[in-house]
Amino acid sequence: MKLISRRQVLGGVGAAITAGTGLMPRRARAAGELTVWWTQGFYKAENDAVIAWMADWEKRNNTKVNLTIMNGPDVITKLIAGMQVGDVPDVVHTVTGDRFLVPRAAWNDQLEDVSDVVESQKTEFLETALNSARLHNAKQKKSSYYAVPTKASSLLNEVWLPLLEEAGFAATDMPGTHDRFYDFFQIVQDKLRAKGKRIFGLGYSMATKEADSGNLFHQFLVAYGGVGIVTPDGKLNIDDPTVRQAATTTLERLTTPFKKGYVPPGAINWGDVDNNNAFFARQIVMTPNATISIAAAQMDKPDLYYKEIITRGVPMDNDGKPVASVLAISPTIIPKGSKNVDAAKALLRDFIQPANMNAYLKETRARYLPVMASIVKNDPYWTDPKDPHRPVAVDMGLIKPTVPWWMSYNPAYSAVLSEQIWAQAEANITQSNMTAEQATEEAAKRIKQLFEQYQK
Repeated sequence: MKLISRRQVLGGVGAAITAGTGLMPRRARAAGELTVWWTQGFYKAENDAVIAWMADWEKRNNTKVNLTIMNGPDVITKLIAGMQVGDVPDVVHTVTGDRFLVPRAAWNDQLEDVSDVVESQKTEFLETALNSARLHNAKQKKSSYYAVPTKASSLLNEVWLPLLEEAGFAATDMPGTHDRFYDFFQIVQDKLRAKGKRIFGLGYSMATKEADSGNLFHQFLVAYGGVGIVTPDGKLNIDDPTVRQAATTTLERLTTPFKKGYVPPGAINWGDVDNNNAFFARQIVMTPNATISIAAAQMDKPDLYYKEIITRGVPMDNDGKPVASVLAISPTIIPKGSKNVDAAKALLRDFIQPANMNAYLKETRARYLPVMASIVKNDPYWTDPKDPHRPVAVDMGLIKPTVPWWMSYNPAYSAVLSEQIWAQAEANITQSNMTAEQATEEAAKRIKQLFEQYQK
């Protein structure tokens, strides 16, 4: 198996963007050959697991696999460039593709229909995973499976227990309902500041880039009753009074603590890893995070992992009712133009066997969740009561209610995320002195324009 280095990949991205449509198509691949692009893992073991599995599949199937592992943004950038010139790989796994790329690519008839792959394990997949993978193709005027669900994640809350204790609190003092839960950490900050500690209570990501700020906004949106912002038939519902109020309240609740000094000023520029770094530096008491990566990174340090870092799921709503988690489903796709579709499908059918998926996901240190309930049911690793983090993530993603991201209903919402419309609304409040109502109205205007471009 040929493994291409990340340095080669980065060079290729720049060349593709610079050359544009002048790029010459590459030579056709040999009949028994596959090109696979895979998003780089957080841990070496995660990457090693992919490399080893692909090498084994290559030997068993006598099909050469050219595997490229690269970081997430590069996967999307390079694939978009490749689609523009008809130079695409056979298989692509993109962690954030469900939000930023795949729905619009399916709409534009740029992906192979992988229904036969999904059908091979359909009874195993979570309903939310299937909903996320079933997308509309405008050119062919049909909805079908254009992505293979591979792994899942949802928003969680990471908390430093020692900082709670230093402020005079215990883990059991954290409230269970939404506003009281997050307001509690403002009280913790006040207590720590009274002791001379320069620590912020809330690690909210608020930048107009990458994914974390969008993850946080949309989970708050659901908590305040805005889950119906797009209906399952793909209609934008942003003028519904309940949805509009939920959006306004979300913006108010995220930006007010920032303006009052309970969120680090630099949070408006954070990339997806920066809240993790601020947490590890103990600059913040808590941070919402899309996975348990913060805790999992400390798994080799038992005191930190088992005693000091707390993982909490999303709180109940303010009435004490469960809040559905917005479940992100990382997809694997076959771009249209693949020169070996049959082999690509064969590889994916093998990879999504529950045993294979489980082995791979365990190497992520449960940073990502299975998209099959049987994996969790049959392997005690996922629900080990001695582990303070994995069972919380499993509870949020596989046991309690979940909803898909709204671009599975209409790809226009993928454009909403790509343009960072809601993060920009936050910036309009924190940096341009708009009210939450004004920022909501500004966001709604642009969202309506985007939805006009995606009418079934």
